[in-house]
Amino acid sequence: MRKFNGKPLELLAPAGNFEIFKAVVQTNCDAIYFGGQQMNMRMIRKGFNFSDEALKEAVEMAHEAGKKAYITVNNLLDSEEVTAAERYLDYLAEIQPDALIVQDFAVINLIEKRKLNLEIHASVMMNVHNLPMLKALREKGVSRAVLSREMTLAEVRYLYDNSDVELEYFTHGDMCVTHGAQCYYSTMLFGMSSNRGRCLKPCRWWFDGQGEKQYPLAVKDLSMYRHLPEMIQAGVTSFKLEGRMRESDFITALINRYGDALDRYIDDPVGFDRETGFNWIYEHRKRDLSTAYAFGNPGISNMNTRDEGTGKFYSTGKMFSTPTEEKTIDADQIEALRTRLSLEEQANFAGESTPVAGNKRAPKLTIRVNRADQALAAFESGADRVYLAADVLEPDRPFTIETIQALSAVKGACELYLCTPRMMDAVQLEQYAVWLPKVVPLADGLLVTHLGALYAFKDAGLKCVGDFPMNVFNTSAAEFYKAEGAASLTASLELPGKELLRLIEGSVPTEVICYGKLPAMYMSLDLLATDMAEDALIQNEAGQFLIKRDCYGKNHLMTTHDYTLMPILDGIIKAGVSALRIEAQLESPEDIKTLIEIHKKAIEAPETCLKMYYSELLGLKGRKHSFEATRF
Repeated sequence: MRKFNGKPLELLAPAGNFEIFKAVVQTNCDAIYFGGQQMNMRMIRKGFNFSDEALKEAVEMAHEAGKKAYITVNNLLDSEEVTAAERYLDYLAEIQPDALIVQDFAVINLIEKRKLNLEIHASVMMNVHNLPMLKALREKGVSRAVLSREMTLAEVRYLYDNSDVELEYFTHGDMCVTHGAQCYYSTMLFGMSSNRGRCLKPCRWWFDGQGEKQYPLAVKDLSMYRHLPEMIQAGVTSFKLEGRMRESDFITALINRYGDALDRYIDDPVGFDRETGFNWIYEHRKRDLSTAYAFGNPGISNMNTRDEGTGKFYSTGKMFSTPTEEKTIDADQIEALRTRLSLEEQANFAGESTPVAGNKRAPKLTIRVNRADQALAAFESGADRVYLAADVLEPDRPFTIETIQALSAVKGACELYLCTPRMMDAVQLEQYAVWLPKVVPLADGLLVTHLGALYAFKDAGLKCVGDFPMNVFNTSAAEFYKAEGAASLTASLELPGKELLRLIEGSVPTEVICYGKLPAMYMSLDLLATDMAEDALIQNEAGQFLIKRDCYGKNHLMTTHDYTLMPILDGIIKAGVSALRIEAQLESPEDIKTLIEIHKKAIEAPETCLKMYYSELLGLKGRKHSFEATRF
C-alpha cells in the first residue's frame, strides 16, 4: 500500500470477472474487489462474477502480486440466502480474502456467530454518512466504511479526525442519483431490486423537457482525478474506482492512470501537475464528468447531457429498461399473490367476523402525517399511533415544539411518535441532540431511519422503532437492530410475500406499510429547481411521475398510484404483524379519516379484507392502486 506523510493510500480497482481480473492484477493498483456468483450487487449481467474456484485462485494471485483482495457479499439477503450464506462464508474464510464488503447486517451476525476470521468493510449500500453510524459499526467489528456518495470531503475529514475506521471514497465512475440503498423504483416496476444487484436503471430514462428528451435522473460520472490531493488531505484511505461492469481494456487503462497520478503526487506534491493524464480520462468518458458531492451539493449542474440513447450511454452498450408505467392491481395479480401466501380463496367475499388467529393481538394502526390538521384527523378517527414526519414535504414546514405540545395535549389514547430525517449530517445530529430533550415529555416514541440515529438517540428516553429505510430483509438483521436498541422494526418495502410473512413471524415485532404513496427514489438532486418539473411532475411516454421536495431540500420521487396491501391483508394480520401503517403525508384530513375507517374494519375482521378492497378502496374516486412487482 502506498503512503503519504504517514497516511496509507490504497488504489482500489474493480474486476467484473476472472478474465478481467487477470489483467487488473497486473495494473498499478493496491487492491482489487470482485464478487462471486451469489449475494453481490452485480447480478444483472451474464458472464460476469466469479465461480467459487475462481474466487480462490483470484485471492491467491492477488496476494502473490502483493495486492489485497476484497470480495463483495453486499446485497440484501432473504431467509434462504441467510442459510446459504453460512456455507458461503465458511468457504470465504478458508480462502482468506483481505476483507468482505457487506450491506446486510445478517452477514455481520453470521461472521460473529461462527467466529470467522474475516475482516468486514461496510458497503456504500449501508449509506454510512455520520459519526454515530461509524462508531456503531466499529463496535461490531467493521474496520472500513465505503462512505455515502453524498458526503463532502469536509465531512470525510470530520470522520477521519473523530474515528479510527478506515474511510473509502468513490473516486471515479458511474454514480446513482439516489442515496445508497434508498431507491426502490426498479423493484416497484419490475420486481428487480437495486438493493439485491438487479437494478434495471429507471433513473436512466428520458423525460420531456422544453420539447426535447432530457435525462434529469442520469447524473454525470464521477472523476476525482484532478483532486486526489484534496482526498488525501481529507483522510481517505481507499480510492475506489467503480467499474465491475466495464471491459478489460478500459478499466486497466483507467487504473494505471490513477495509479500514476497518485505516484506522481507522492513523489513531488509541490510540483504535482493535476492536468497530466486527464486528457485521456476526458476523451474516454461515457457521460459528462463531475466531482459530485466532494465539494458540496452540485445541484442541477450534476445532470448529464451527453450521449444518452446513443449506445454509449451504458457501459454495456444497451438500455436496461425503457419508460414503464406503474402497474395497476388486477384480479389475476391478487389471485396469484394470495396463492403464494397460501391464503384461502374467498370467491364470494363473504364471512362472519372472527378474531385474529391464536394468541396474537390485533395489530396497531399507525399513520405518518405531514401537518397538524392531518394528525388531528388521525386522533379523531381512532388511529393507535401517529408519526410526525421529519422529512416534511413542502409547502409544509417542520413541526415546532409549540405544535407538538398542542398535539400532545389532545392526542388522547393515541401514541404520538417523532421521527428522524432519512439522512442526518453532523448539523442535524446536533440539532436533534438539543431538540429531543425538550420534546421527550410530549412523545411516546421515536421512528429512526438509520443505524446512526438509533445509536445516537436510543437512550434519549423514547421507545425506538426502526423505519423502512433500514431495509430490514430477514430475521437476522431484525435481531441485529433489536440488540442495538430498536423495540420494533418496519419491514423492507421490497420483501416478497413469503419473506414478509417470515419476518412477521420472527421474534422482533414488525410493522408493515400497508397503504400510501411511497418514495421510490430519495435524492439530493433538486429537480424542482429545473424546468423539467411542472407542478411537481415529470413525464415521458409512460406517464407522469410525482416529485416532492422536503424541508431539507431532498427530492422524493413518489409513486403516482396508491400502494396497498388490502387484498392480502388478512394473511399479514393472521401472521401476527405488530402494526400496519398508512403513509398519509399527501392525504387530506378528510381522506385520512376514510382510510383509517377502512383499515380499522379490516383489522377487526381480517377475513373481509378482500371484499373491502373491492367495495371500499376501489370506491375512492381518482385513485389507482398497485403492489410492488417484487411481491410476486
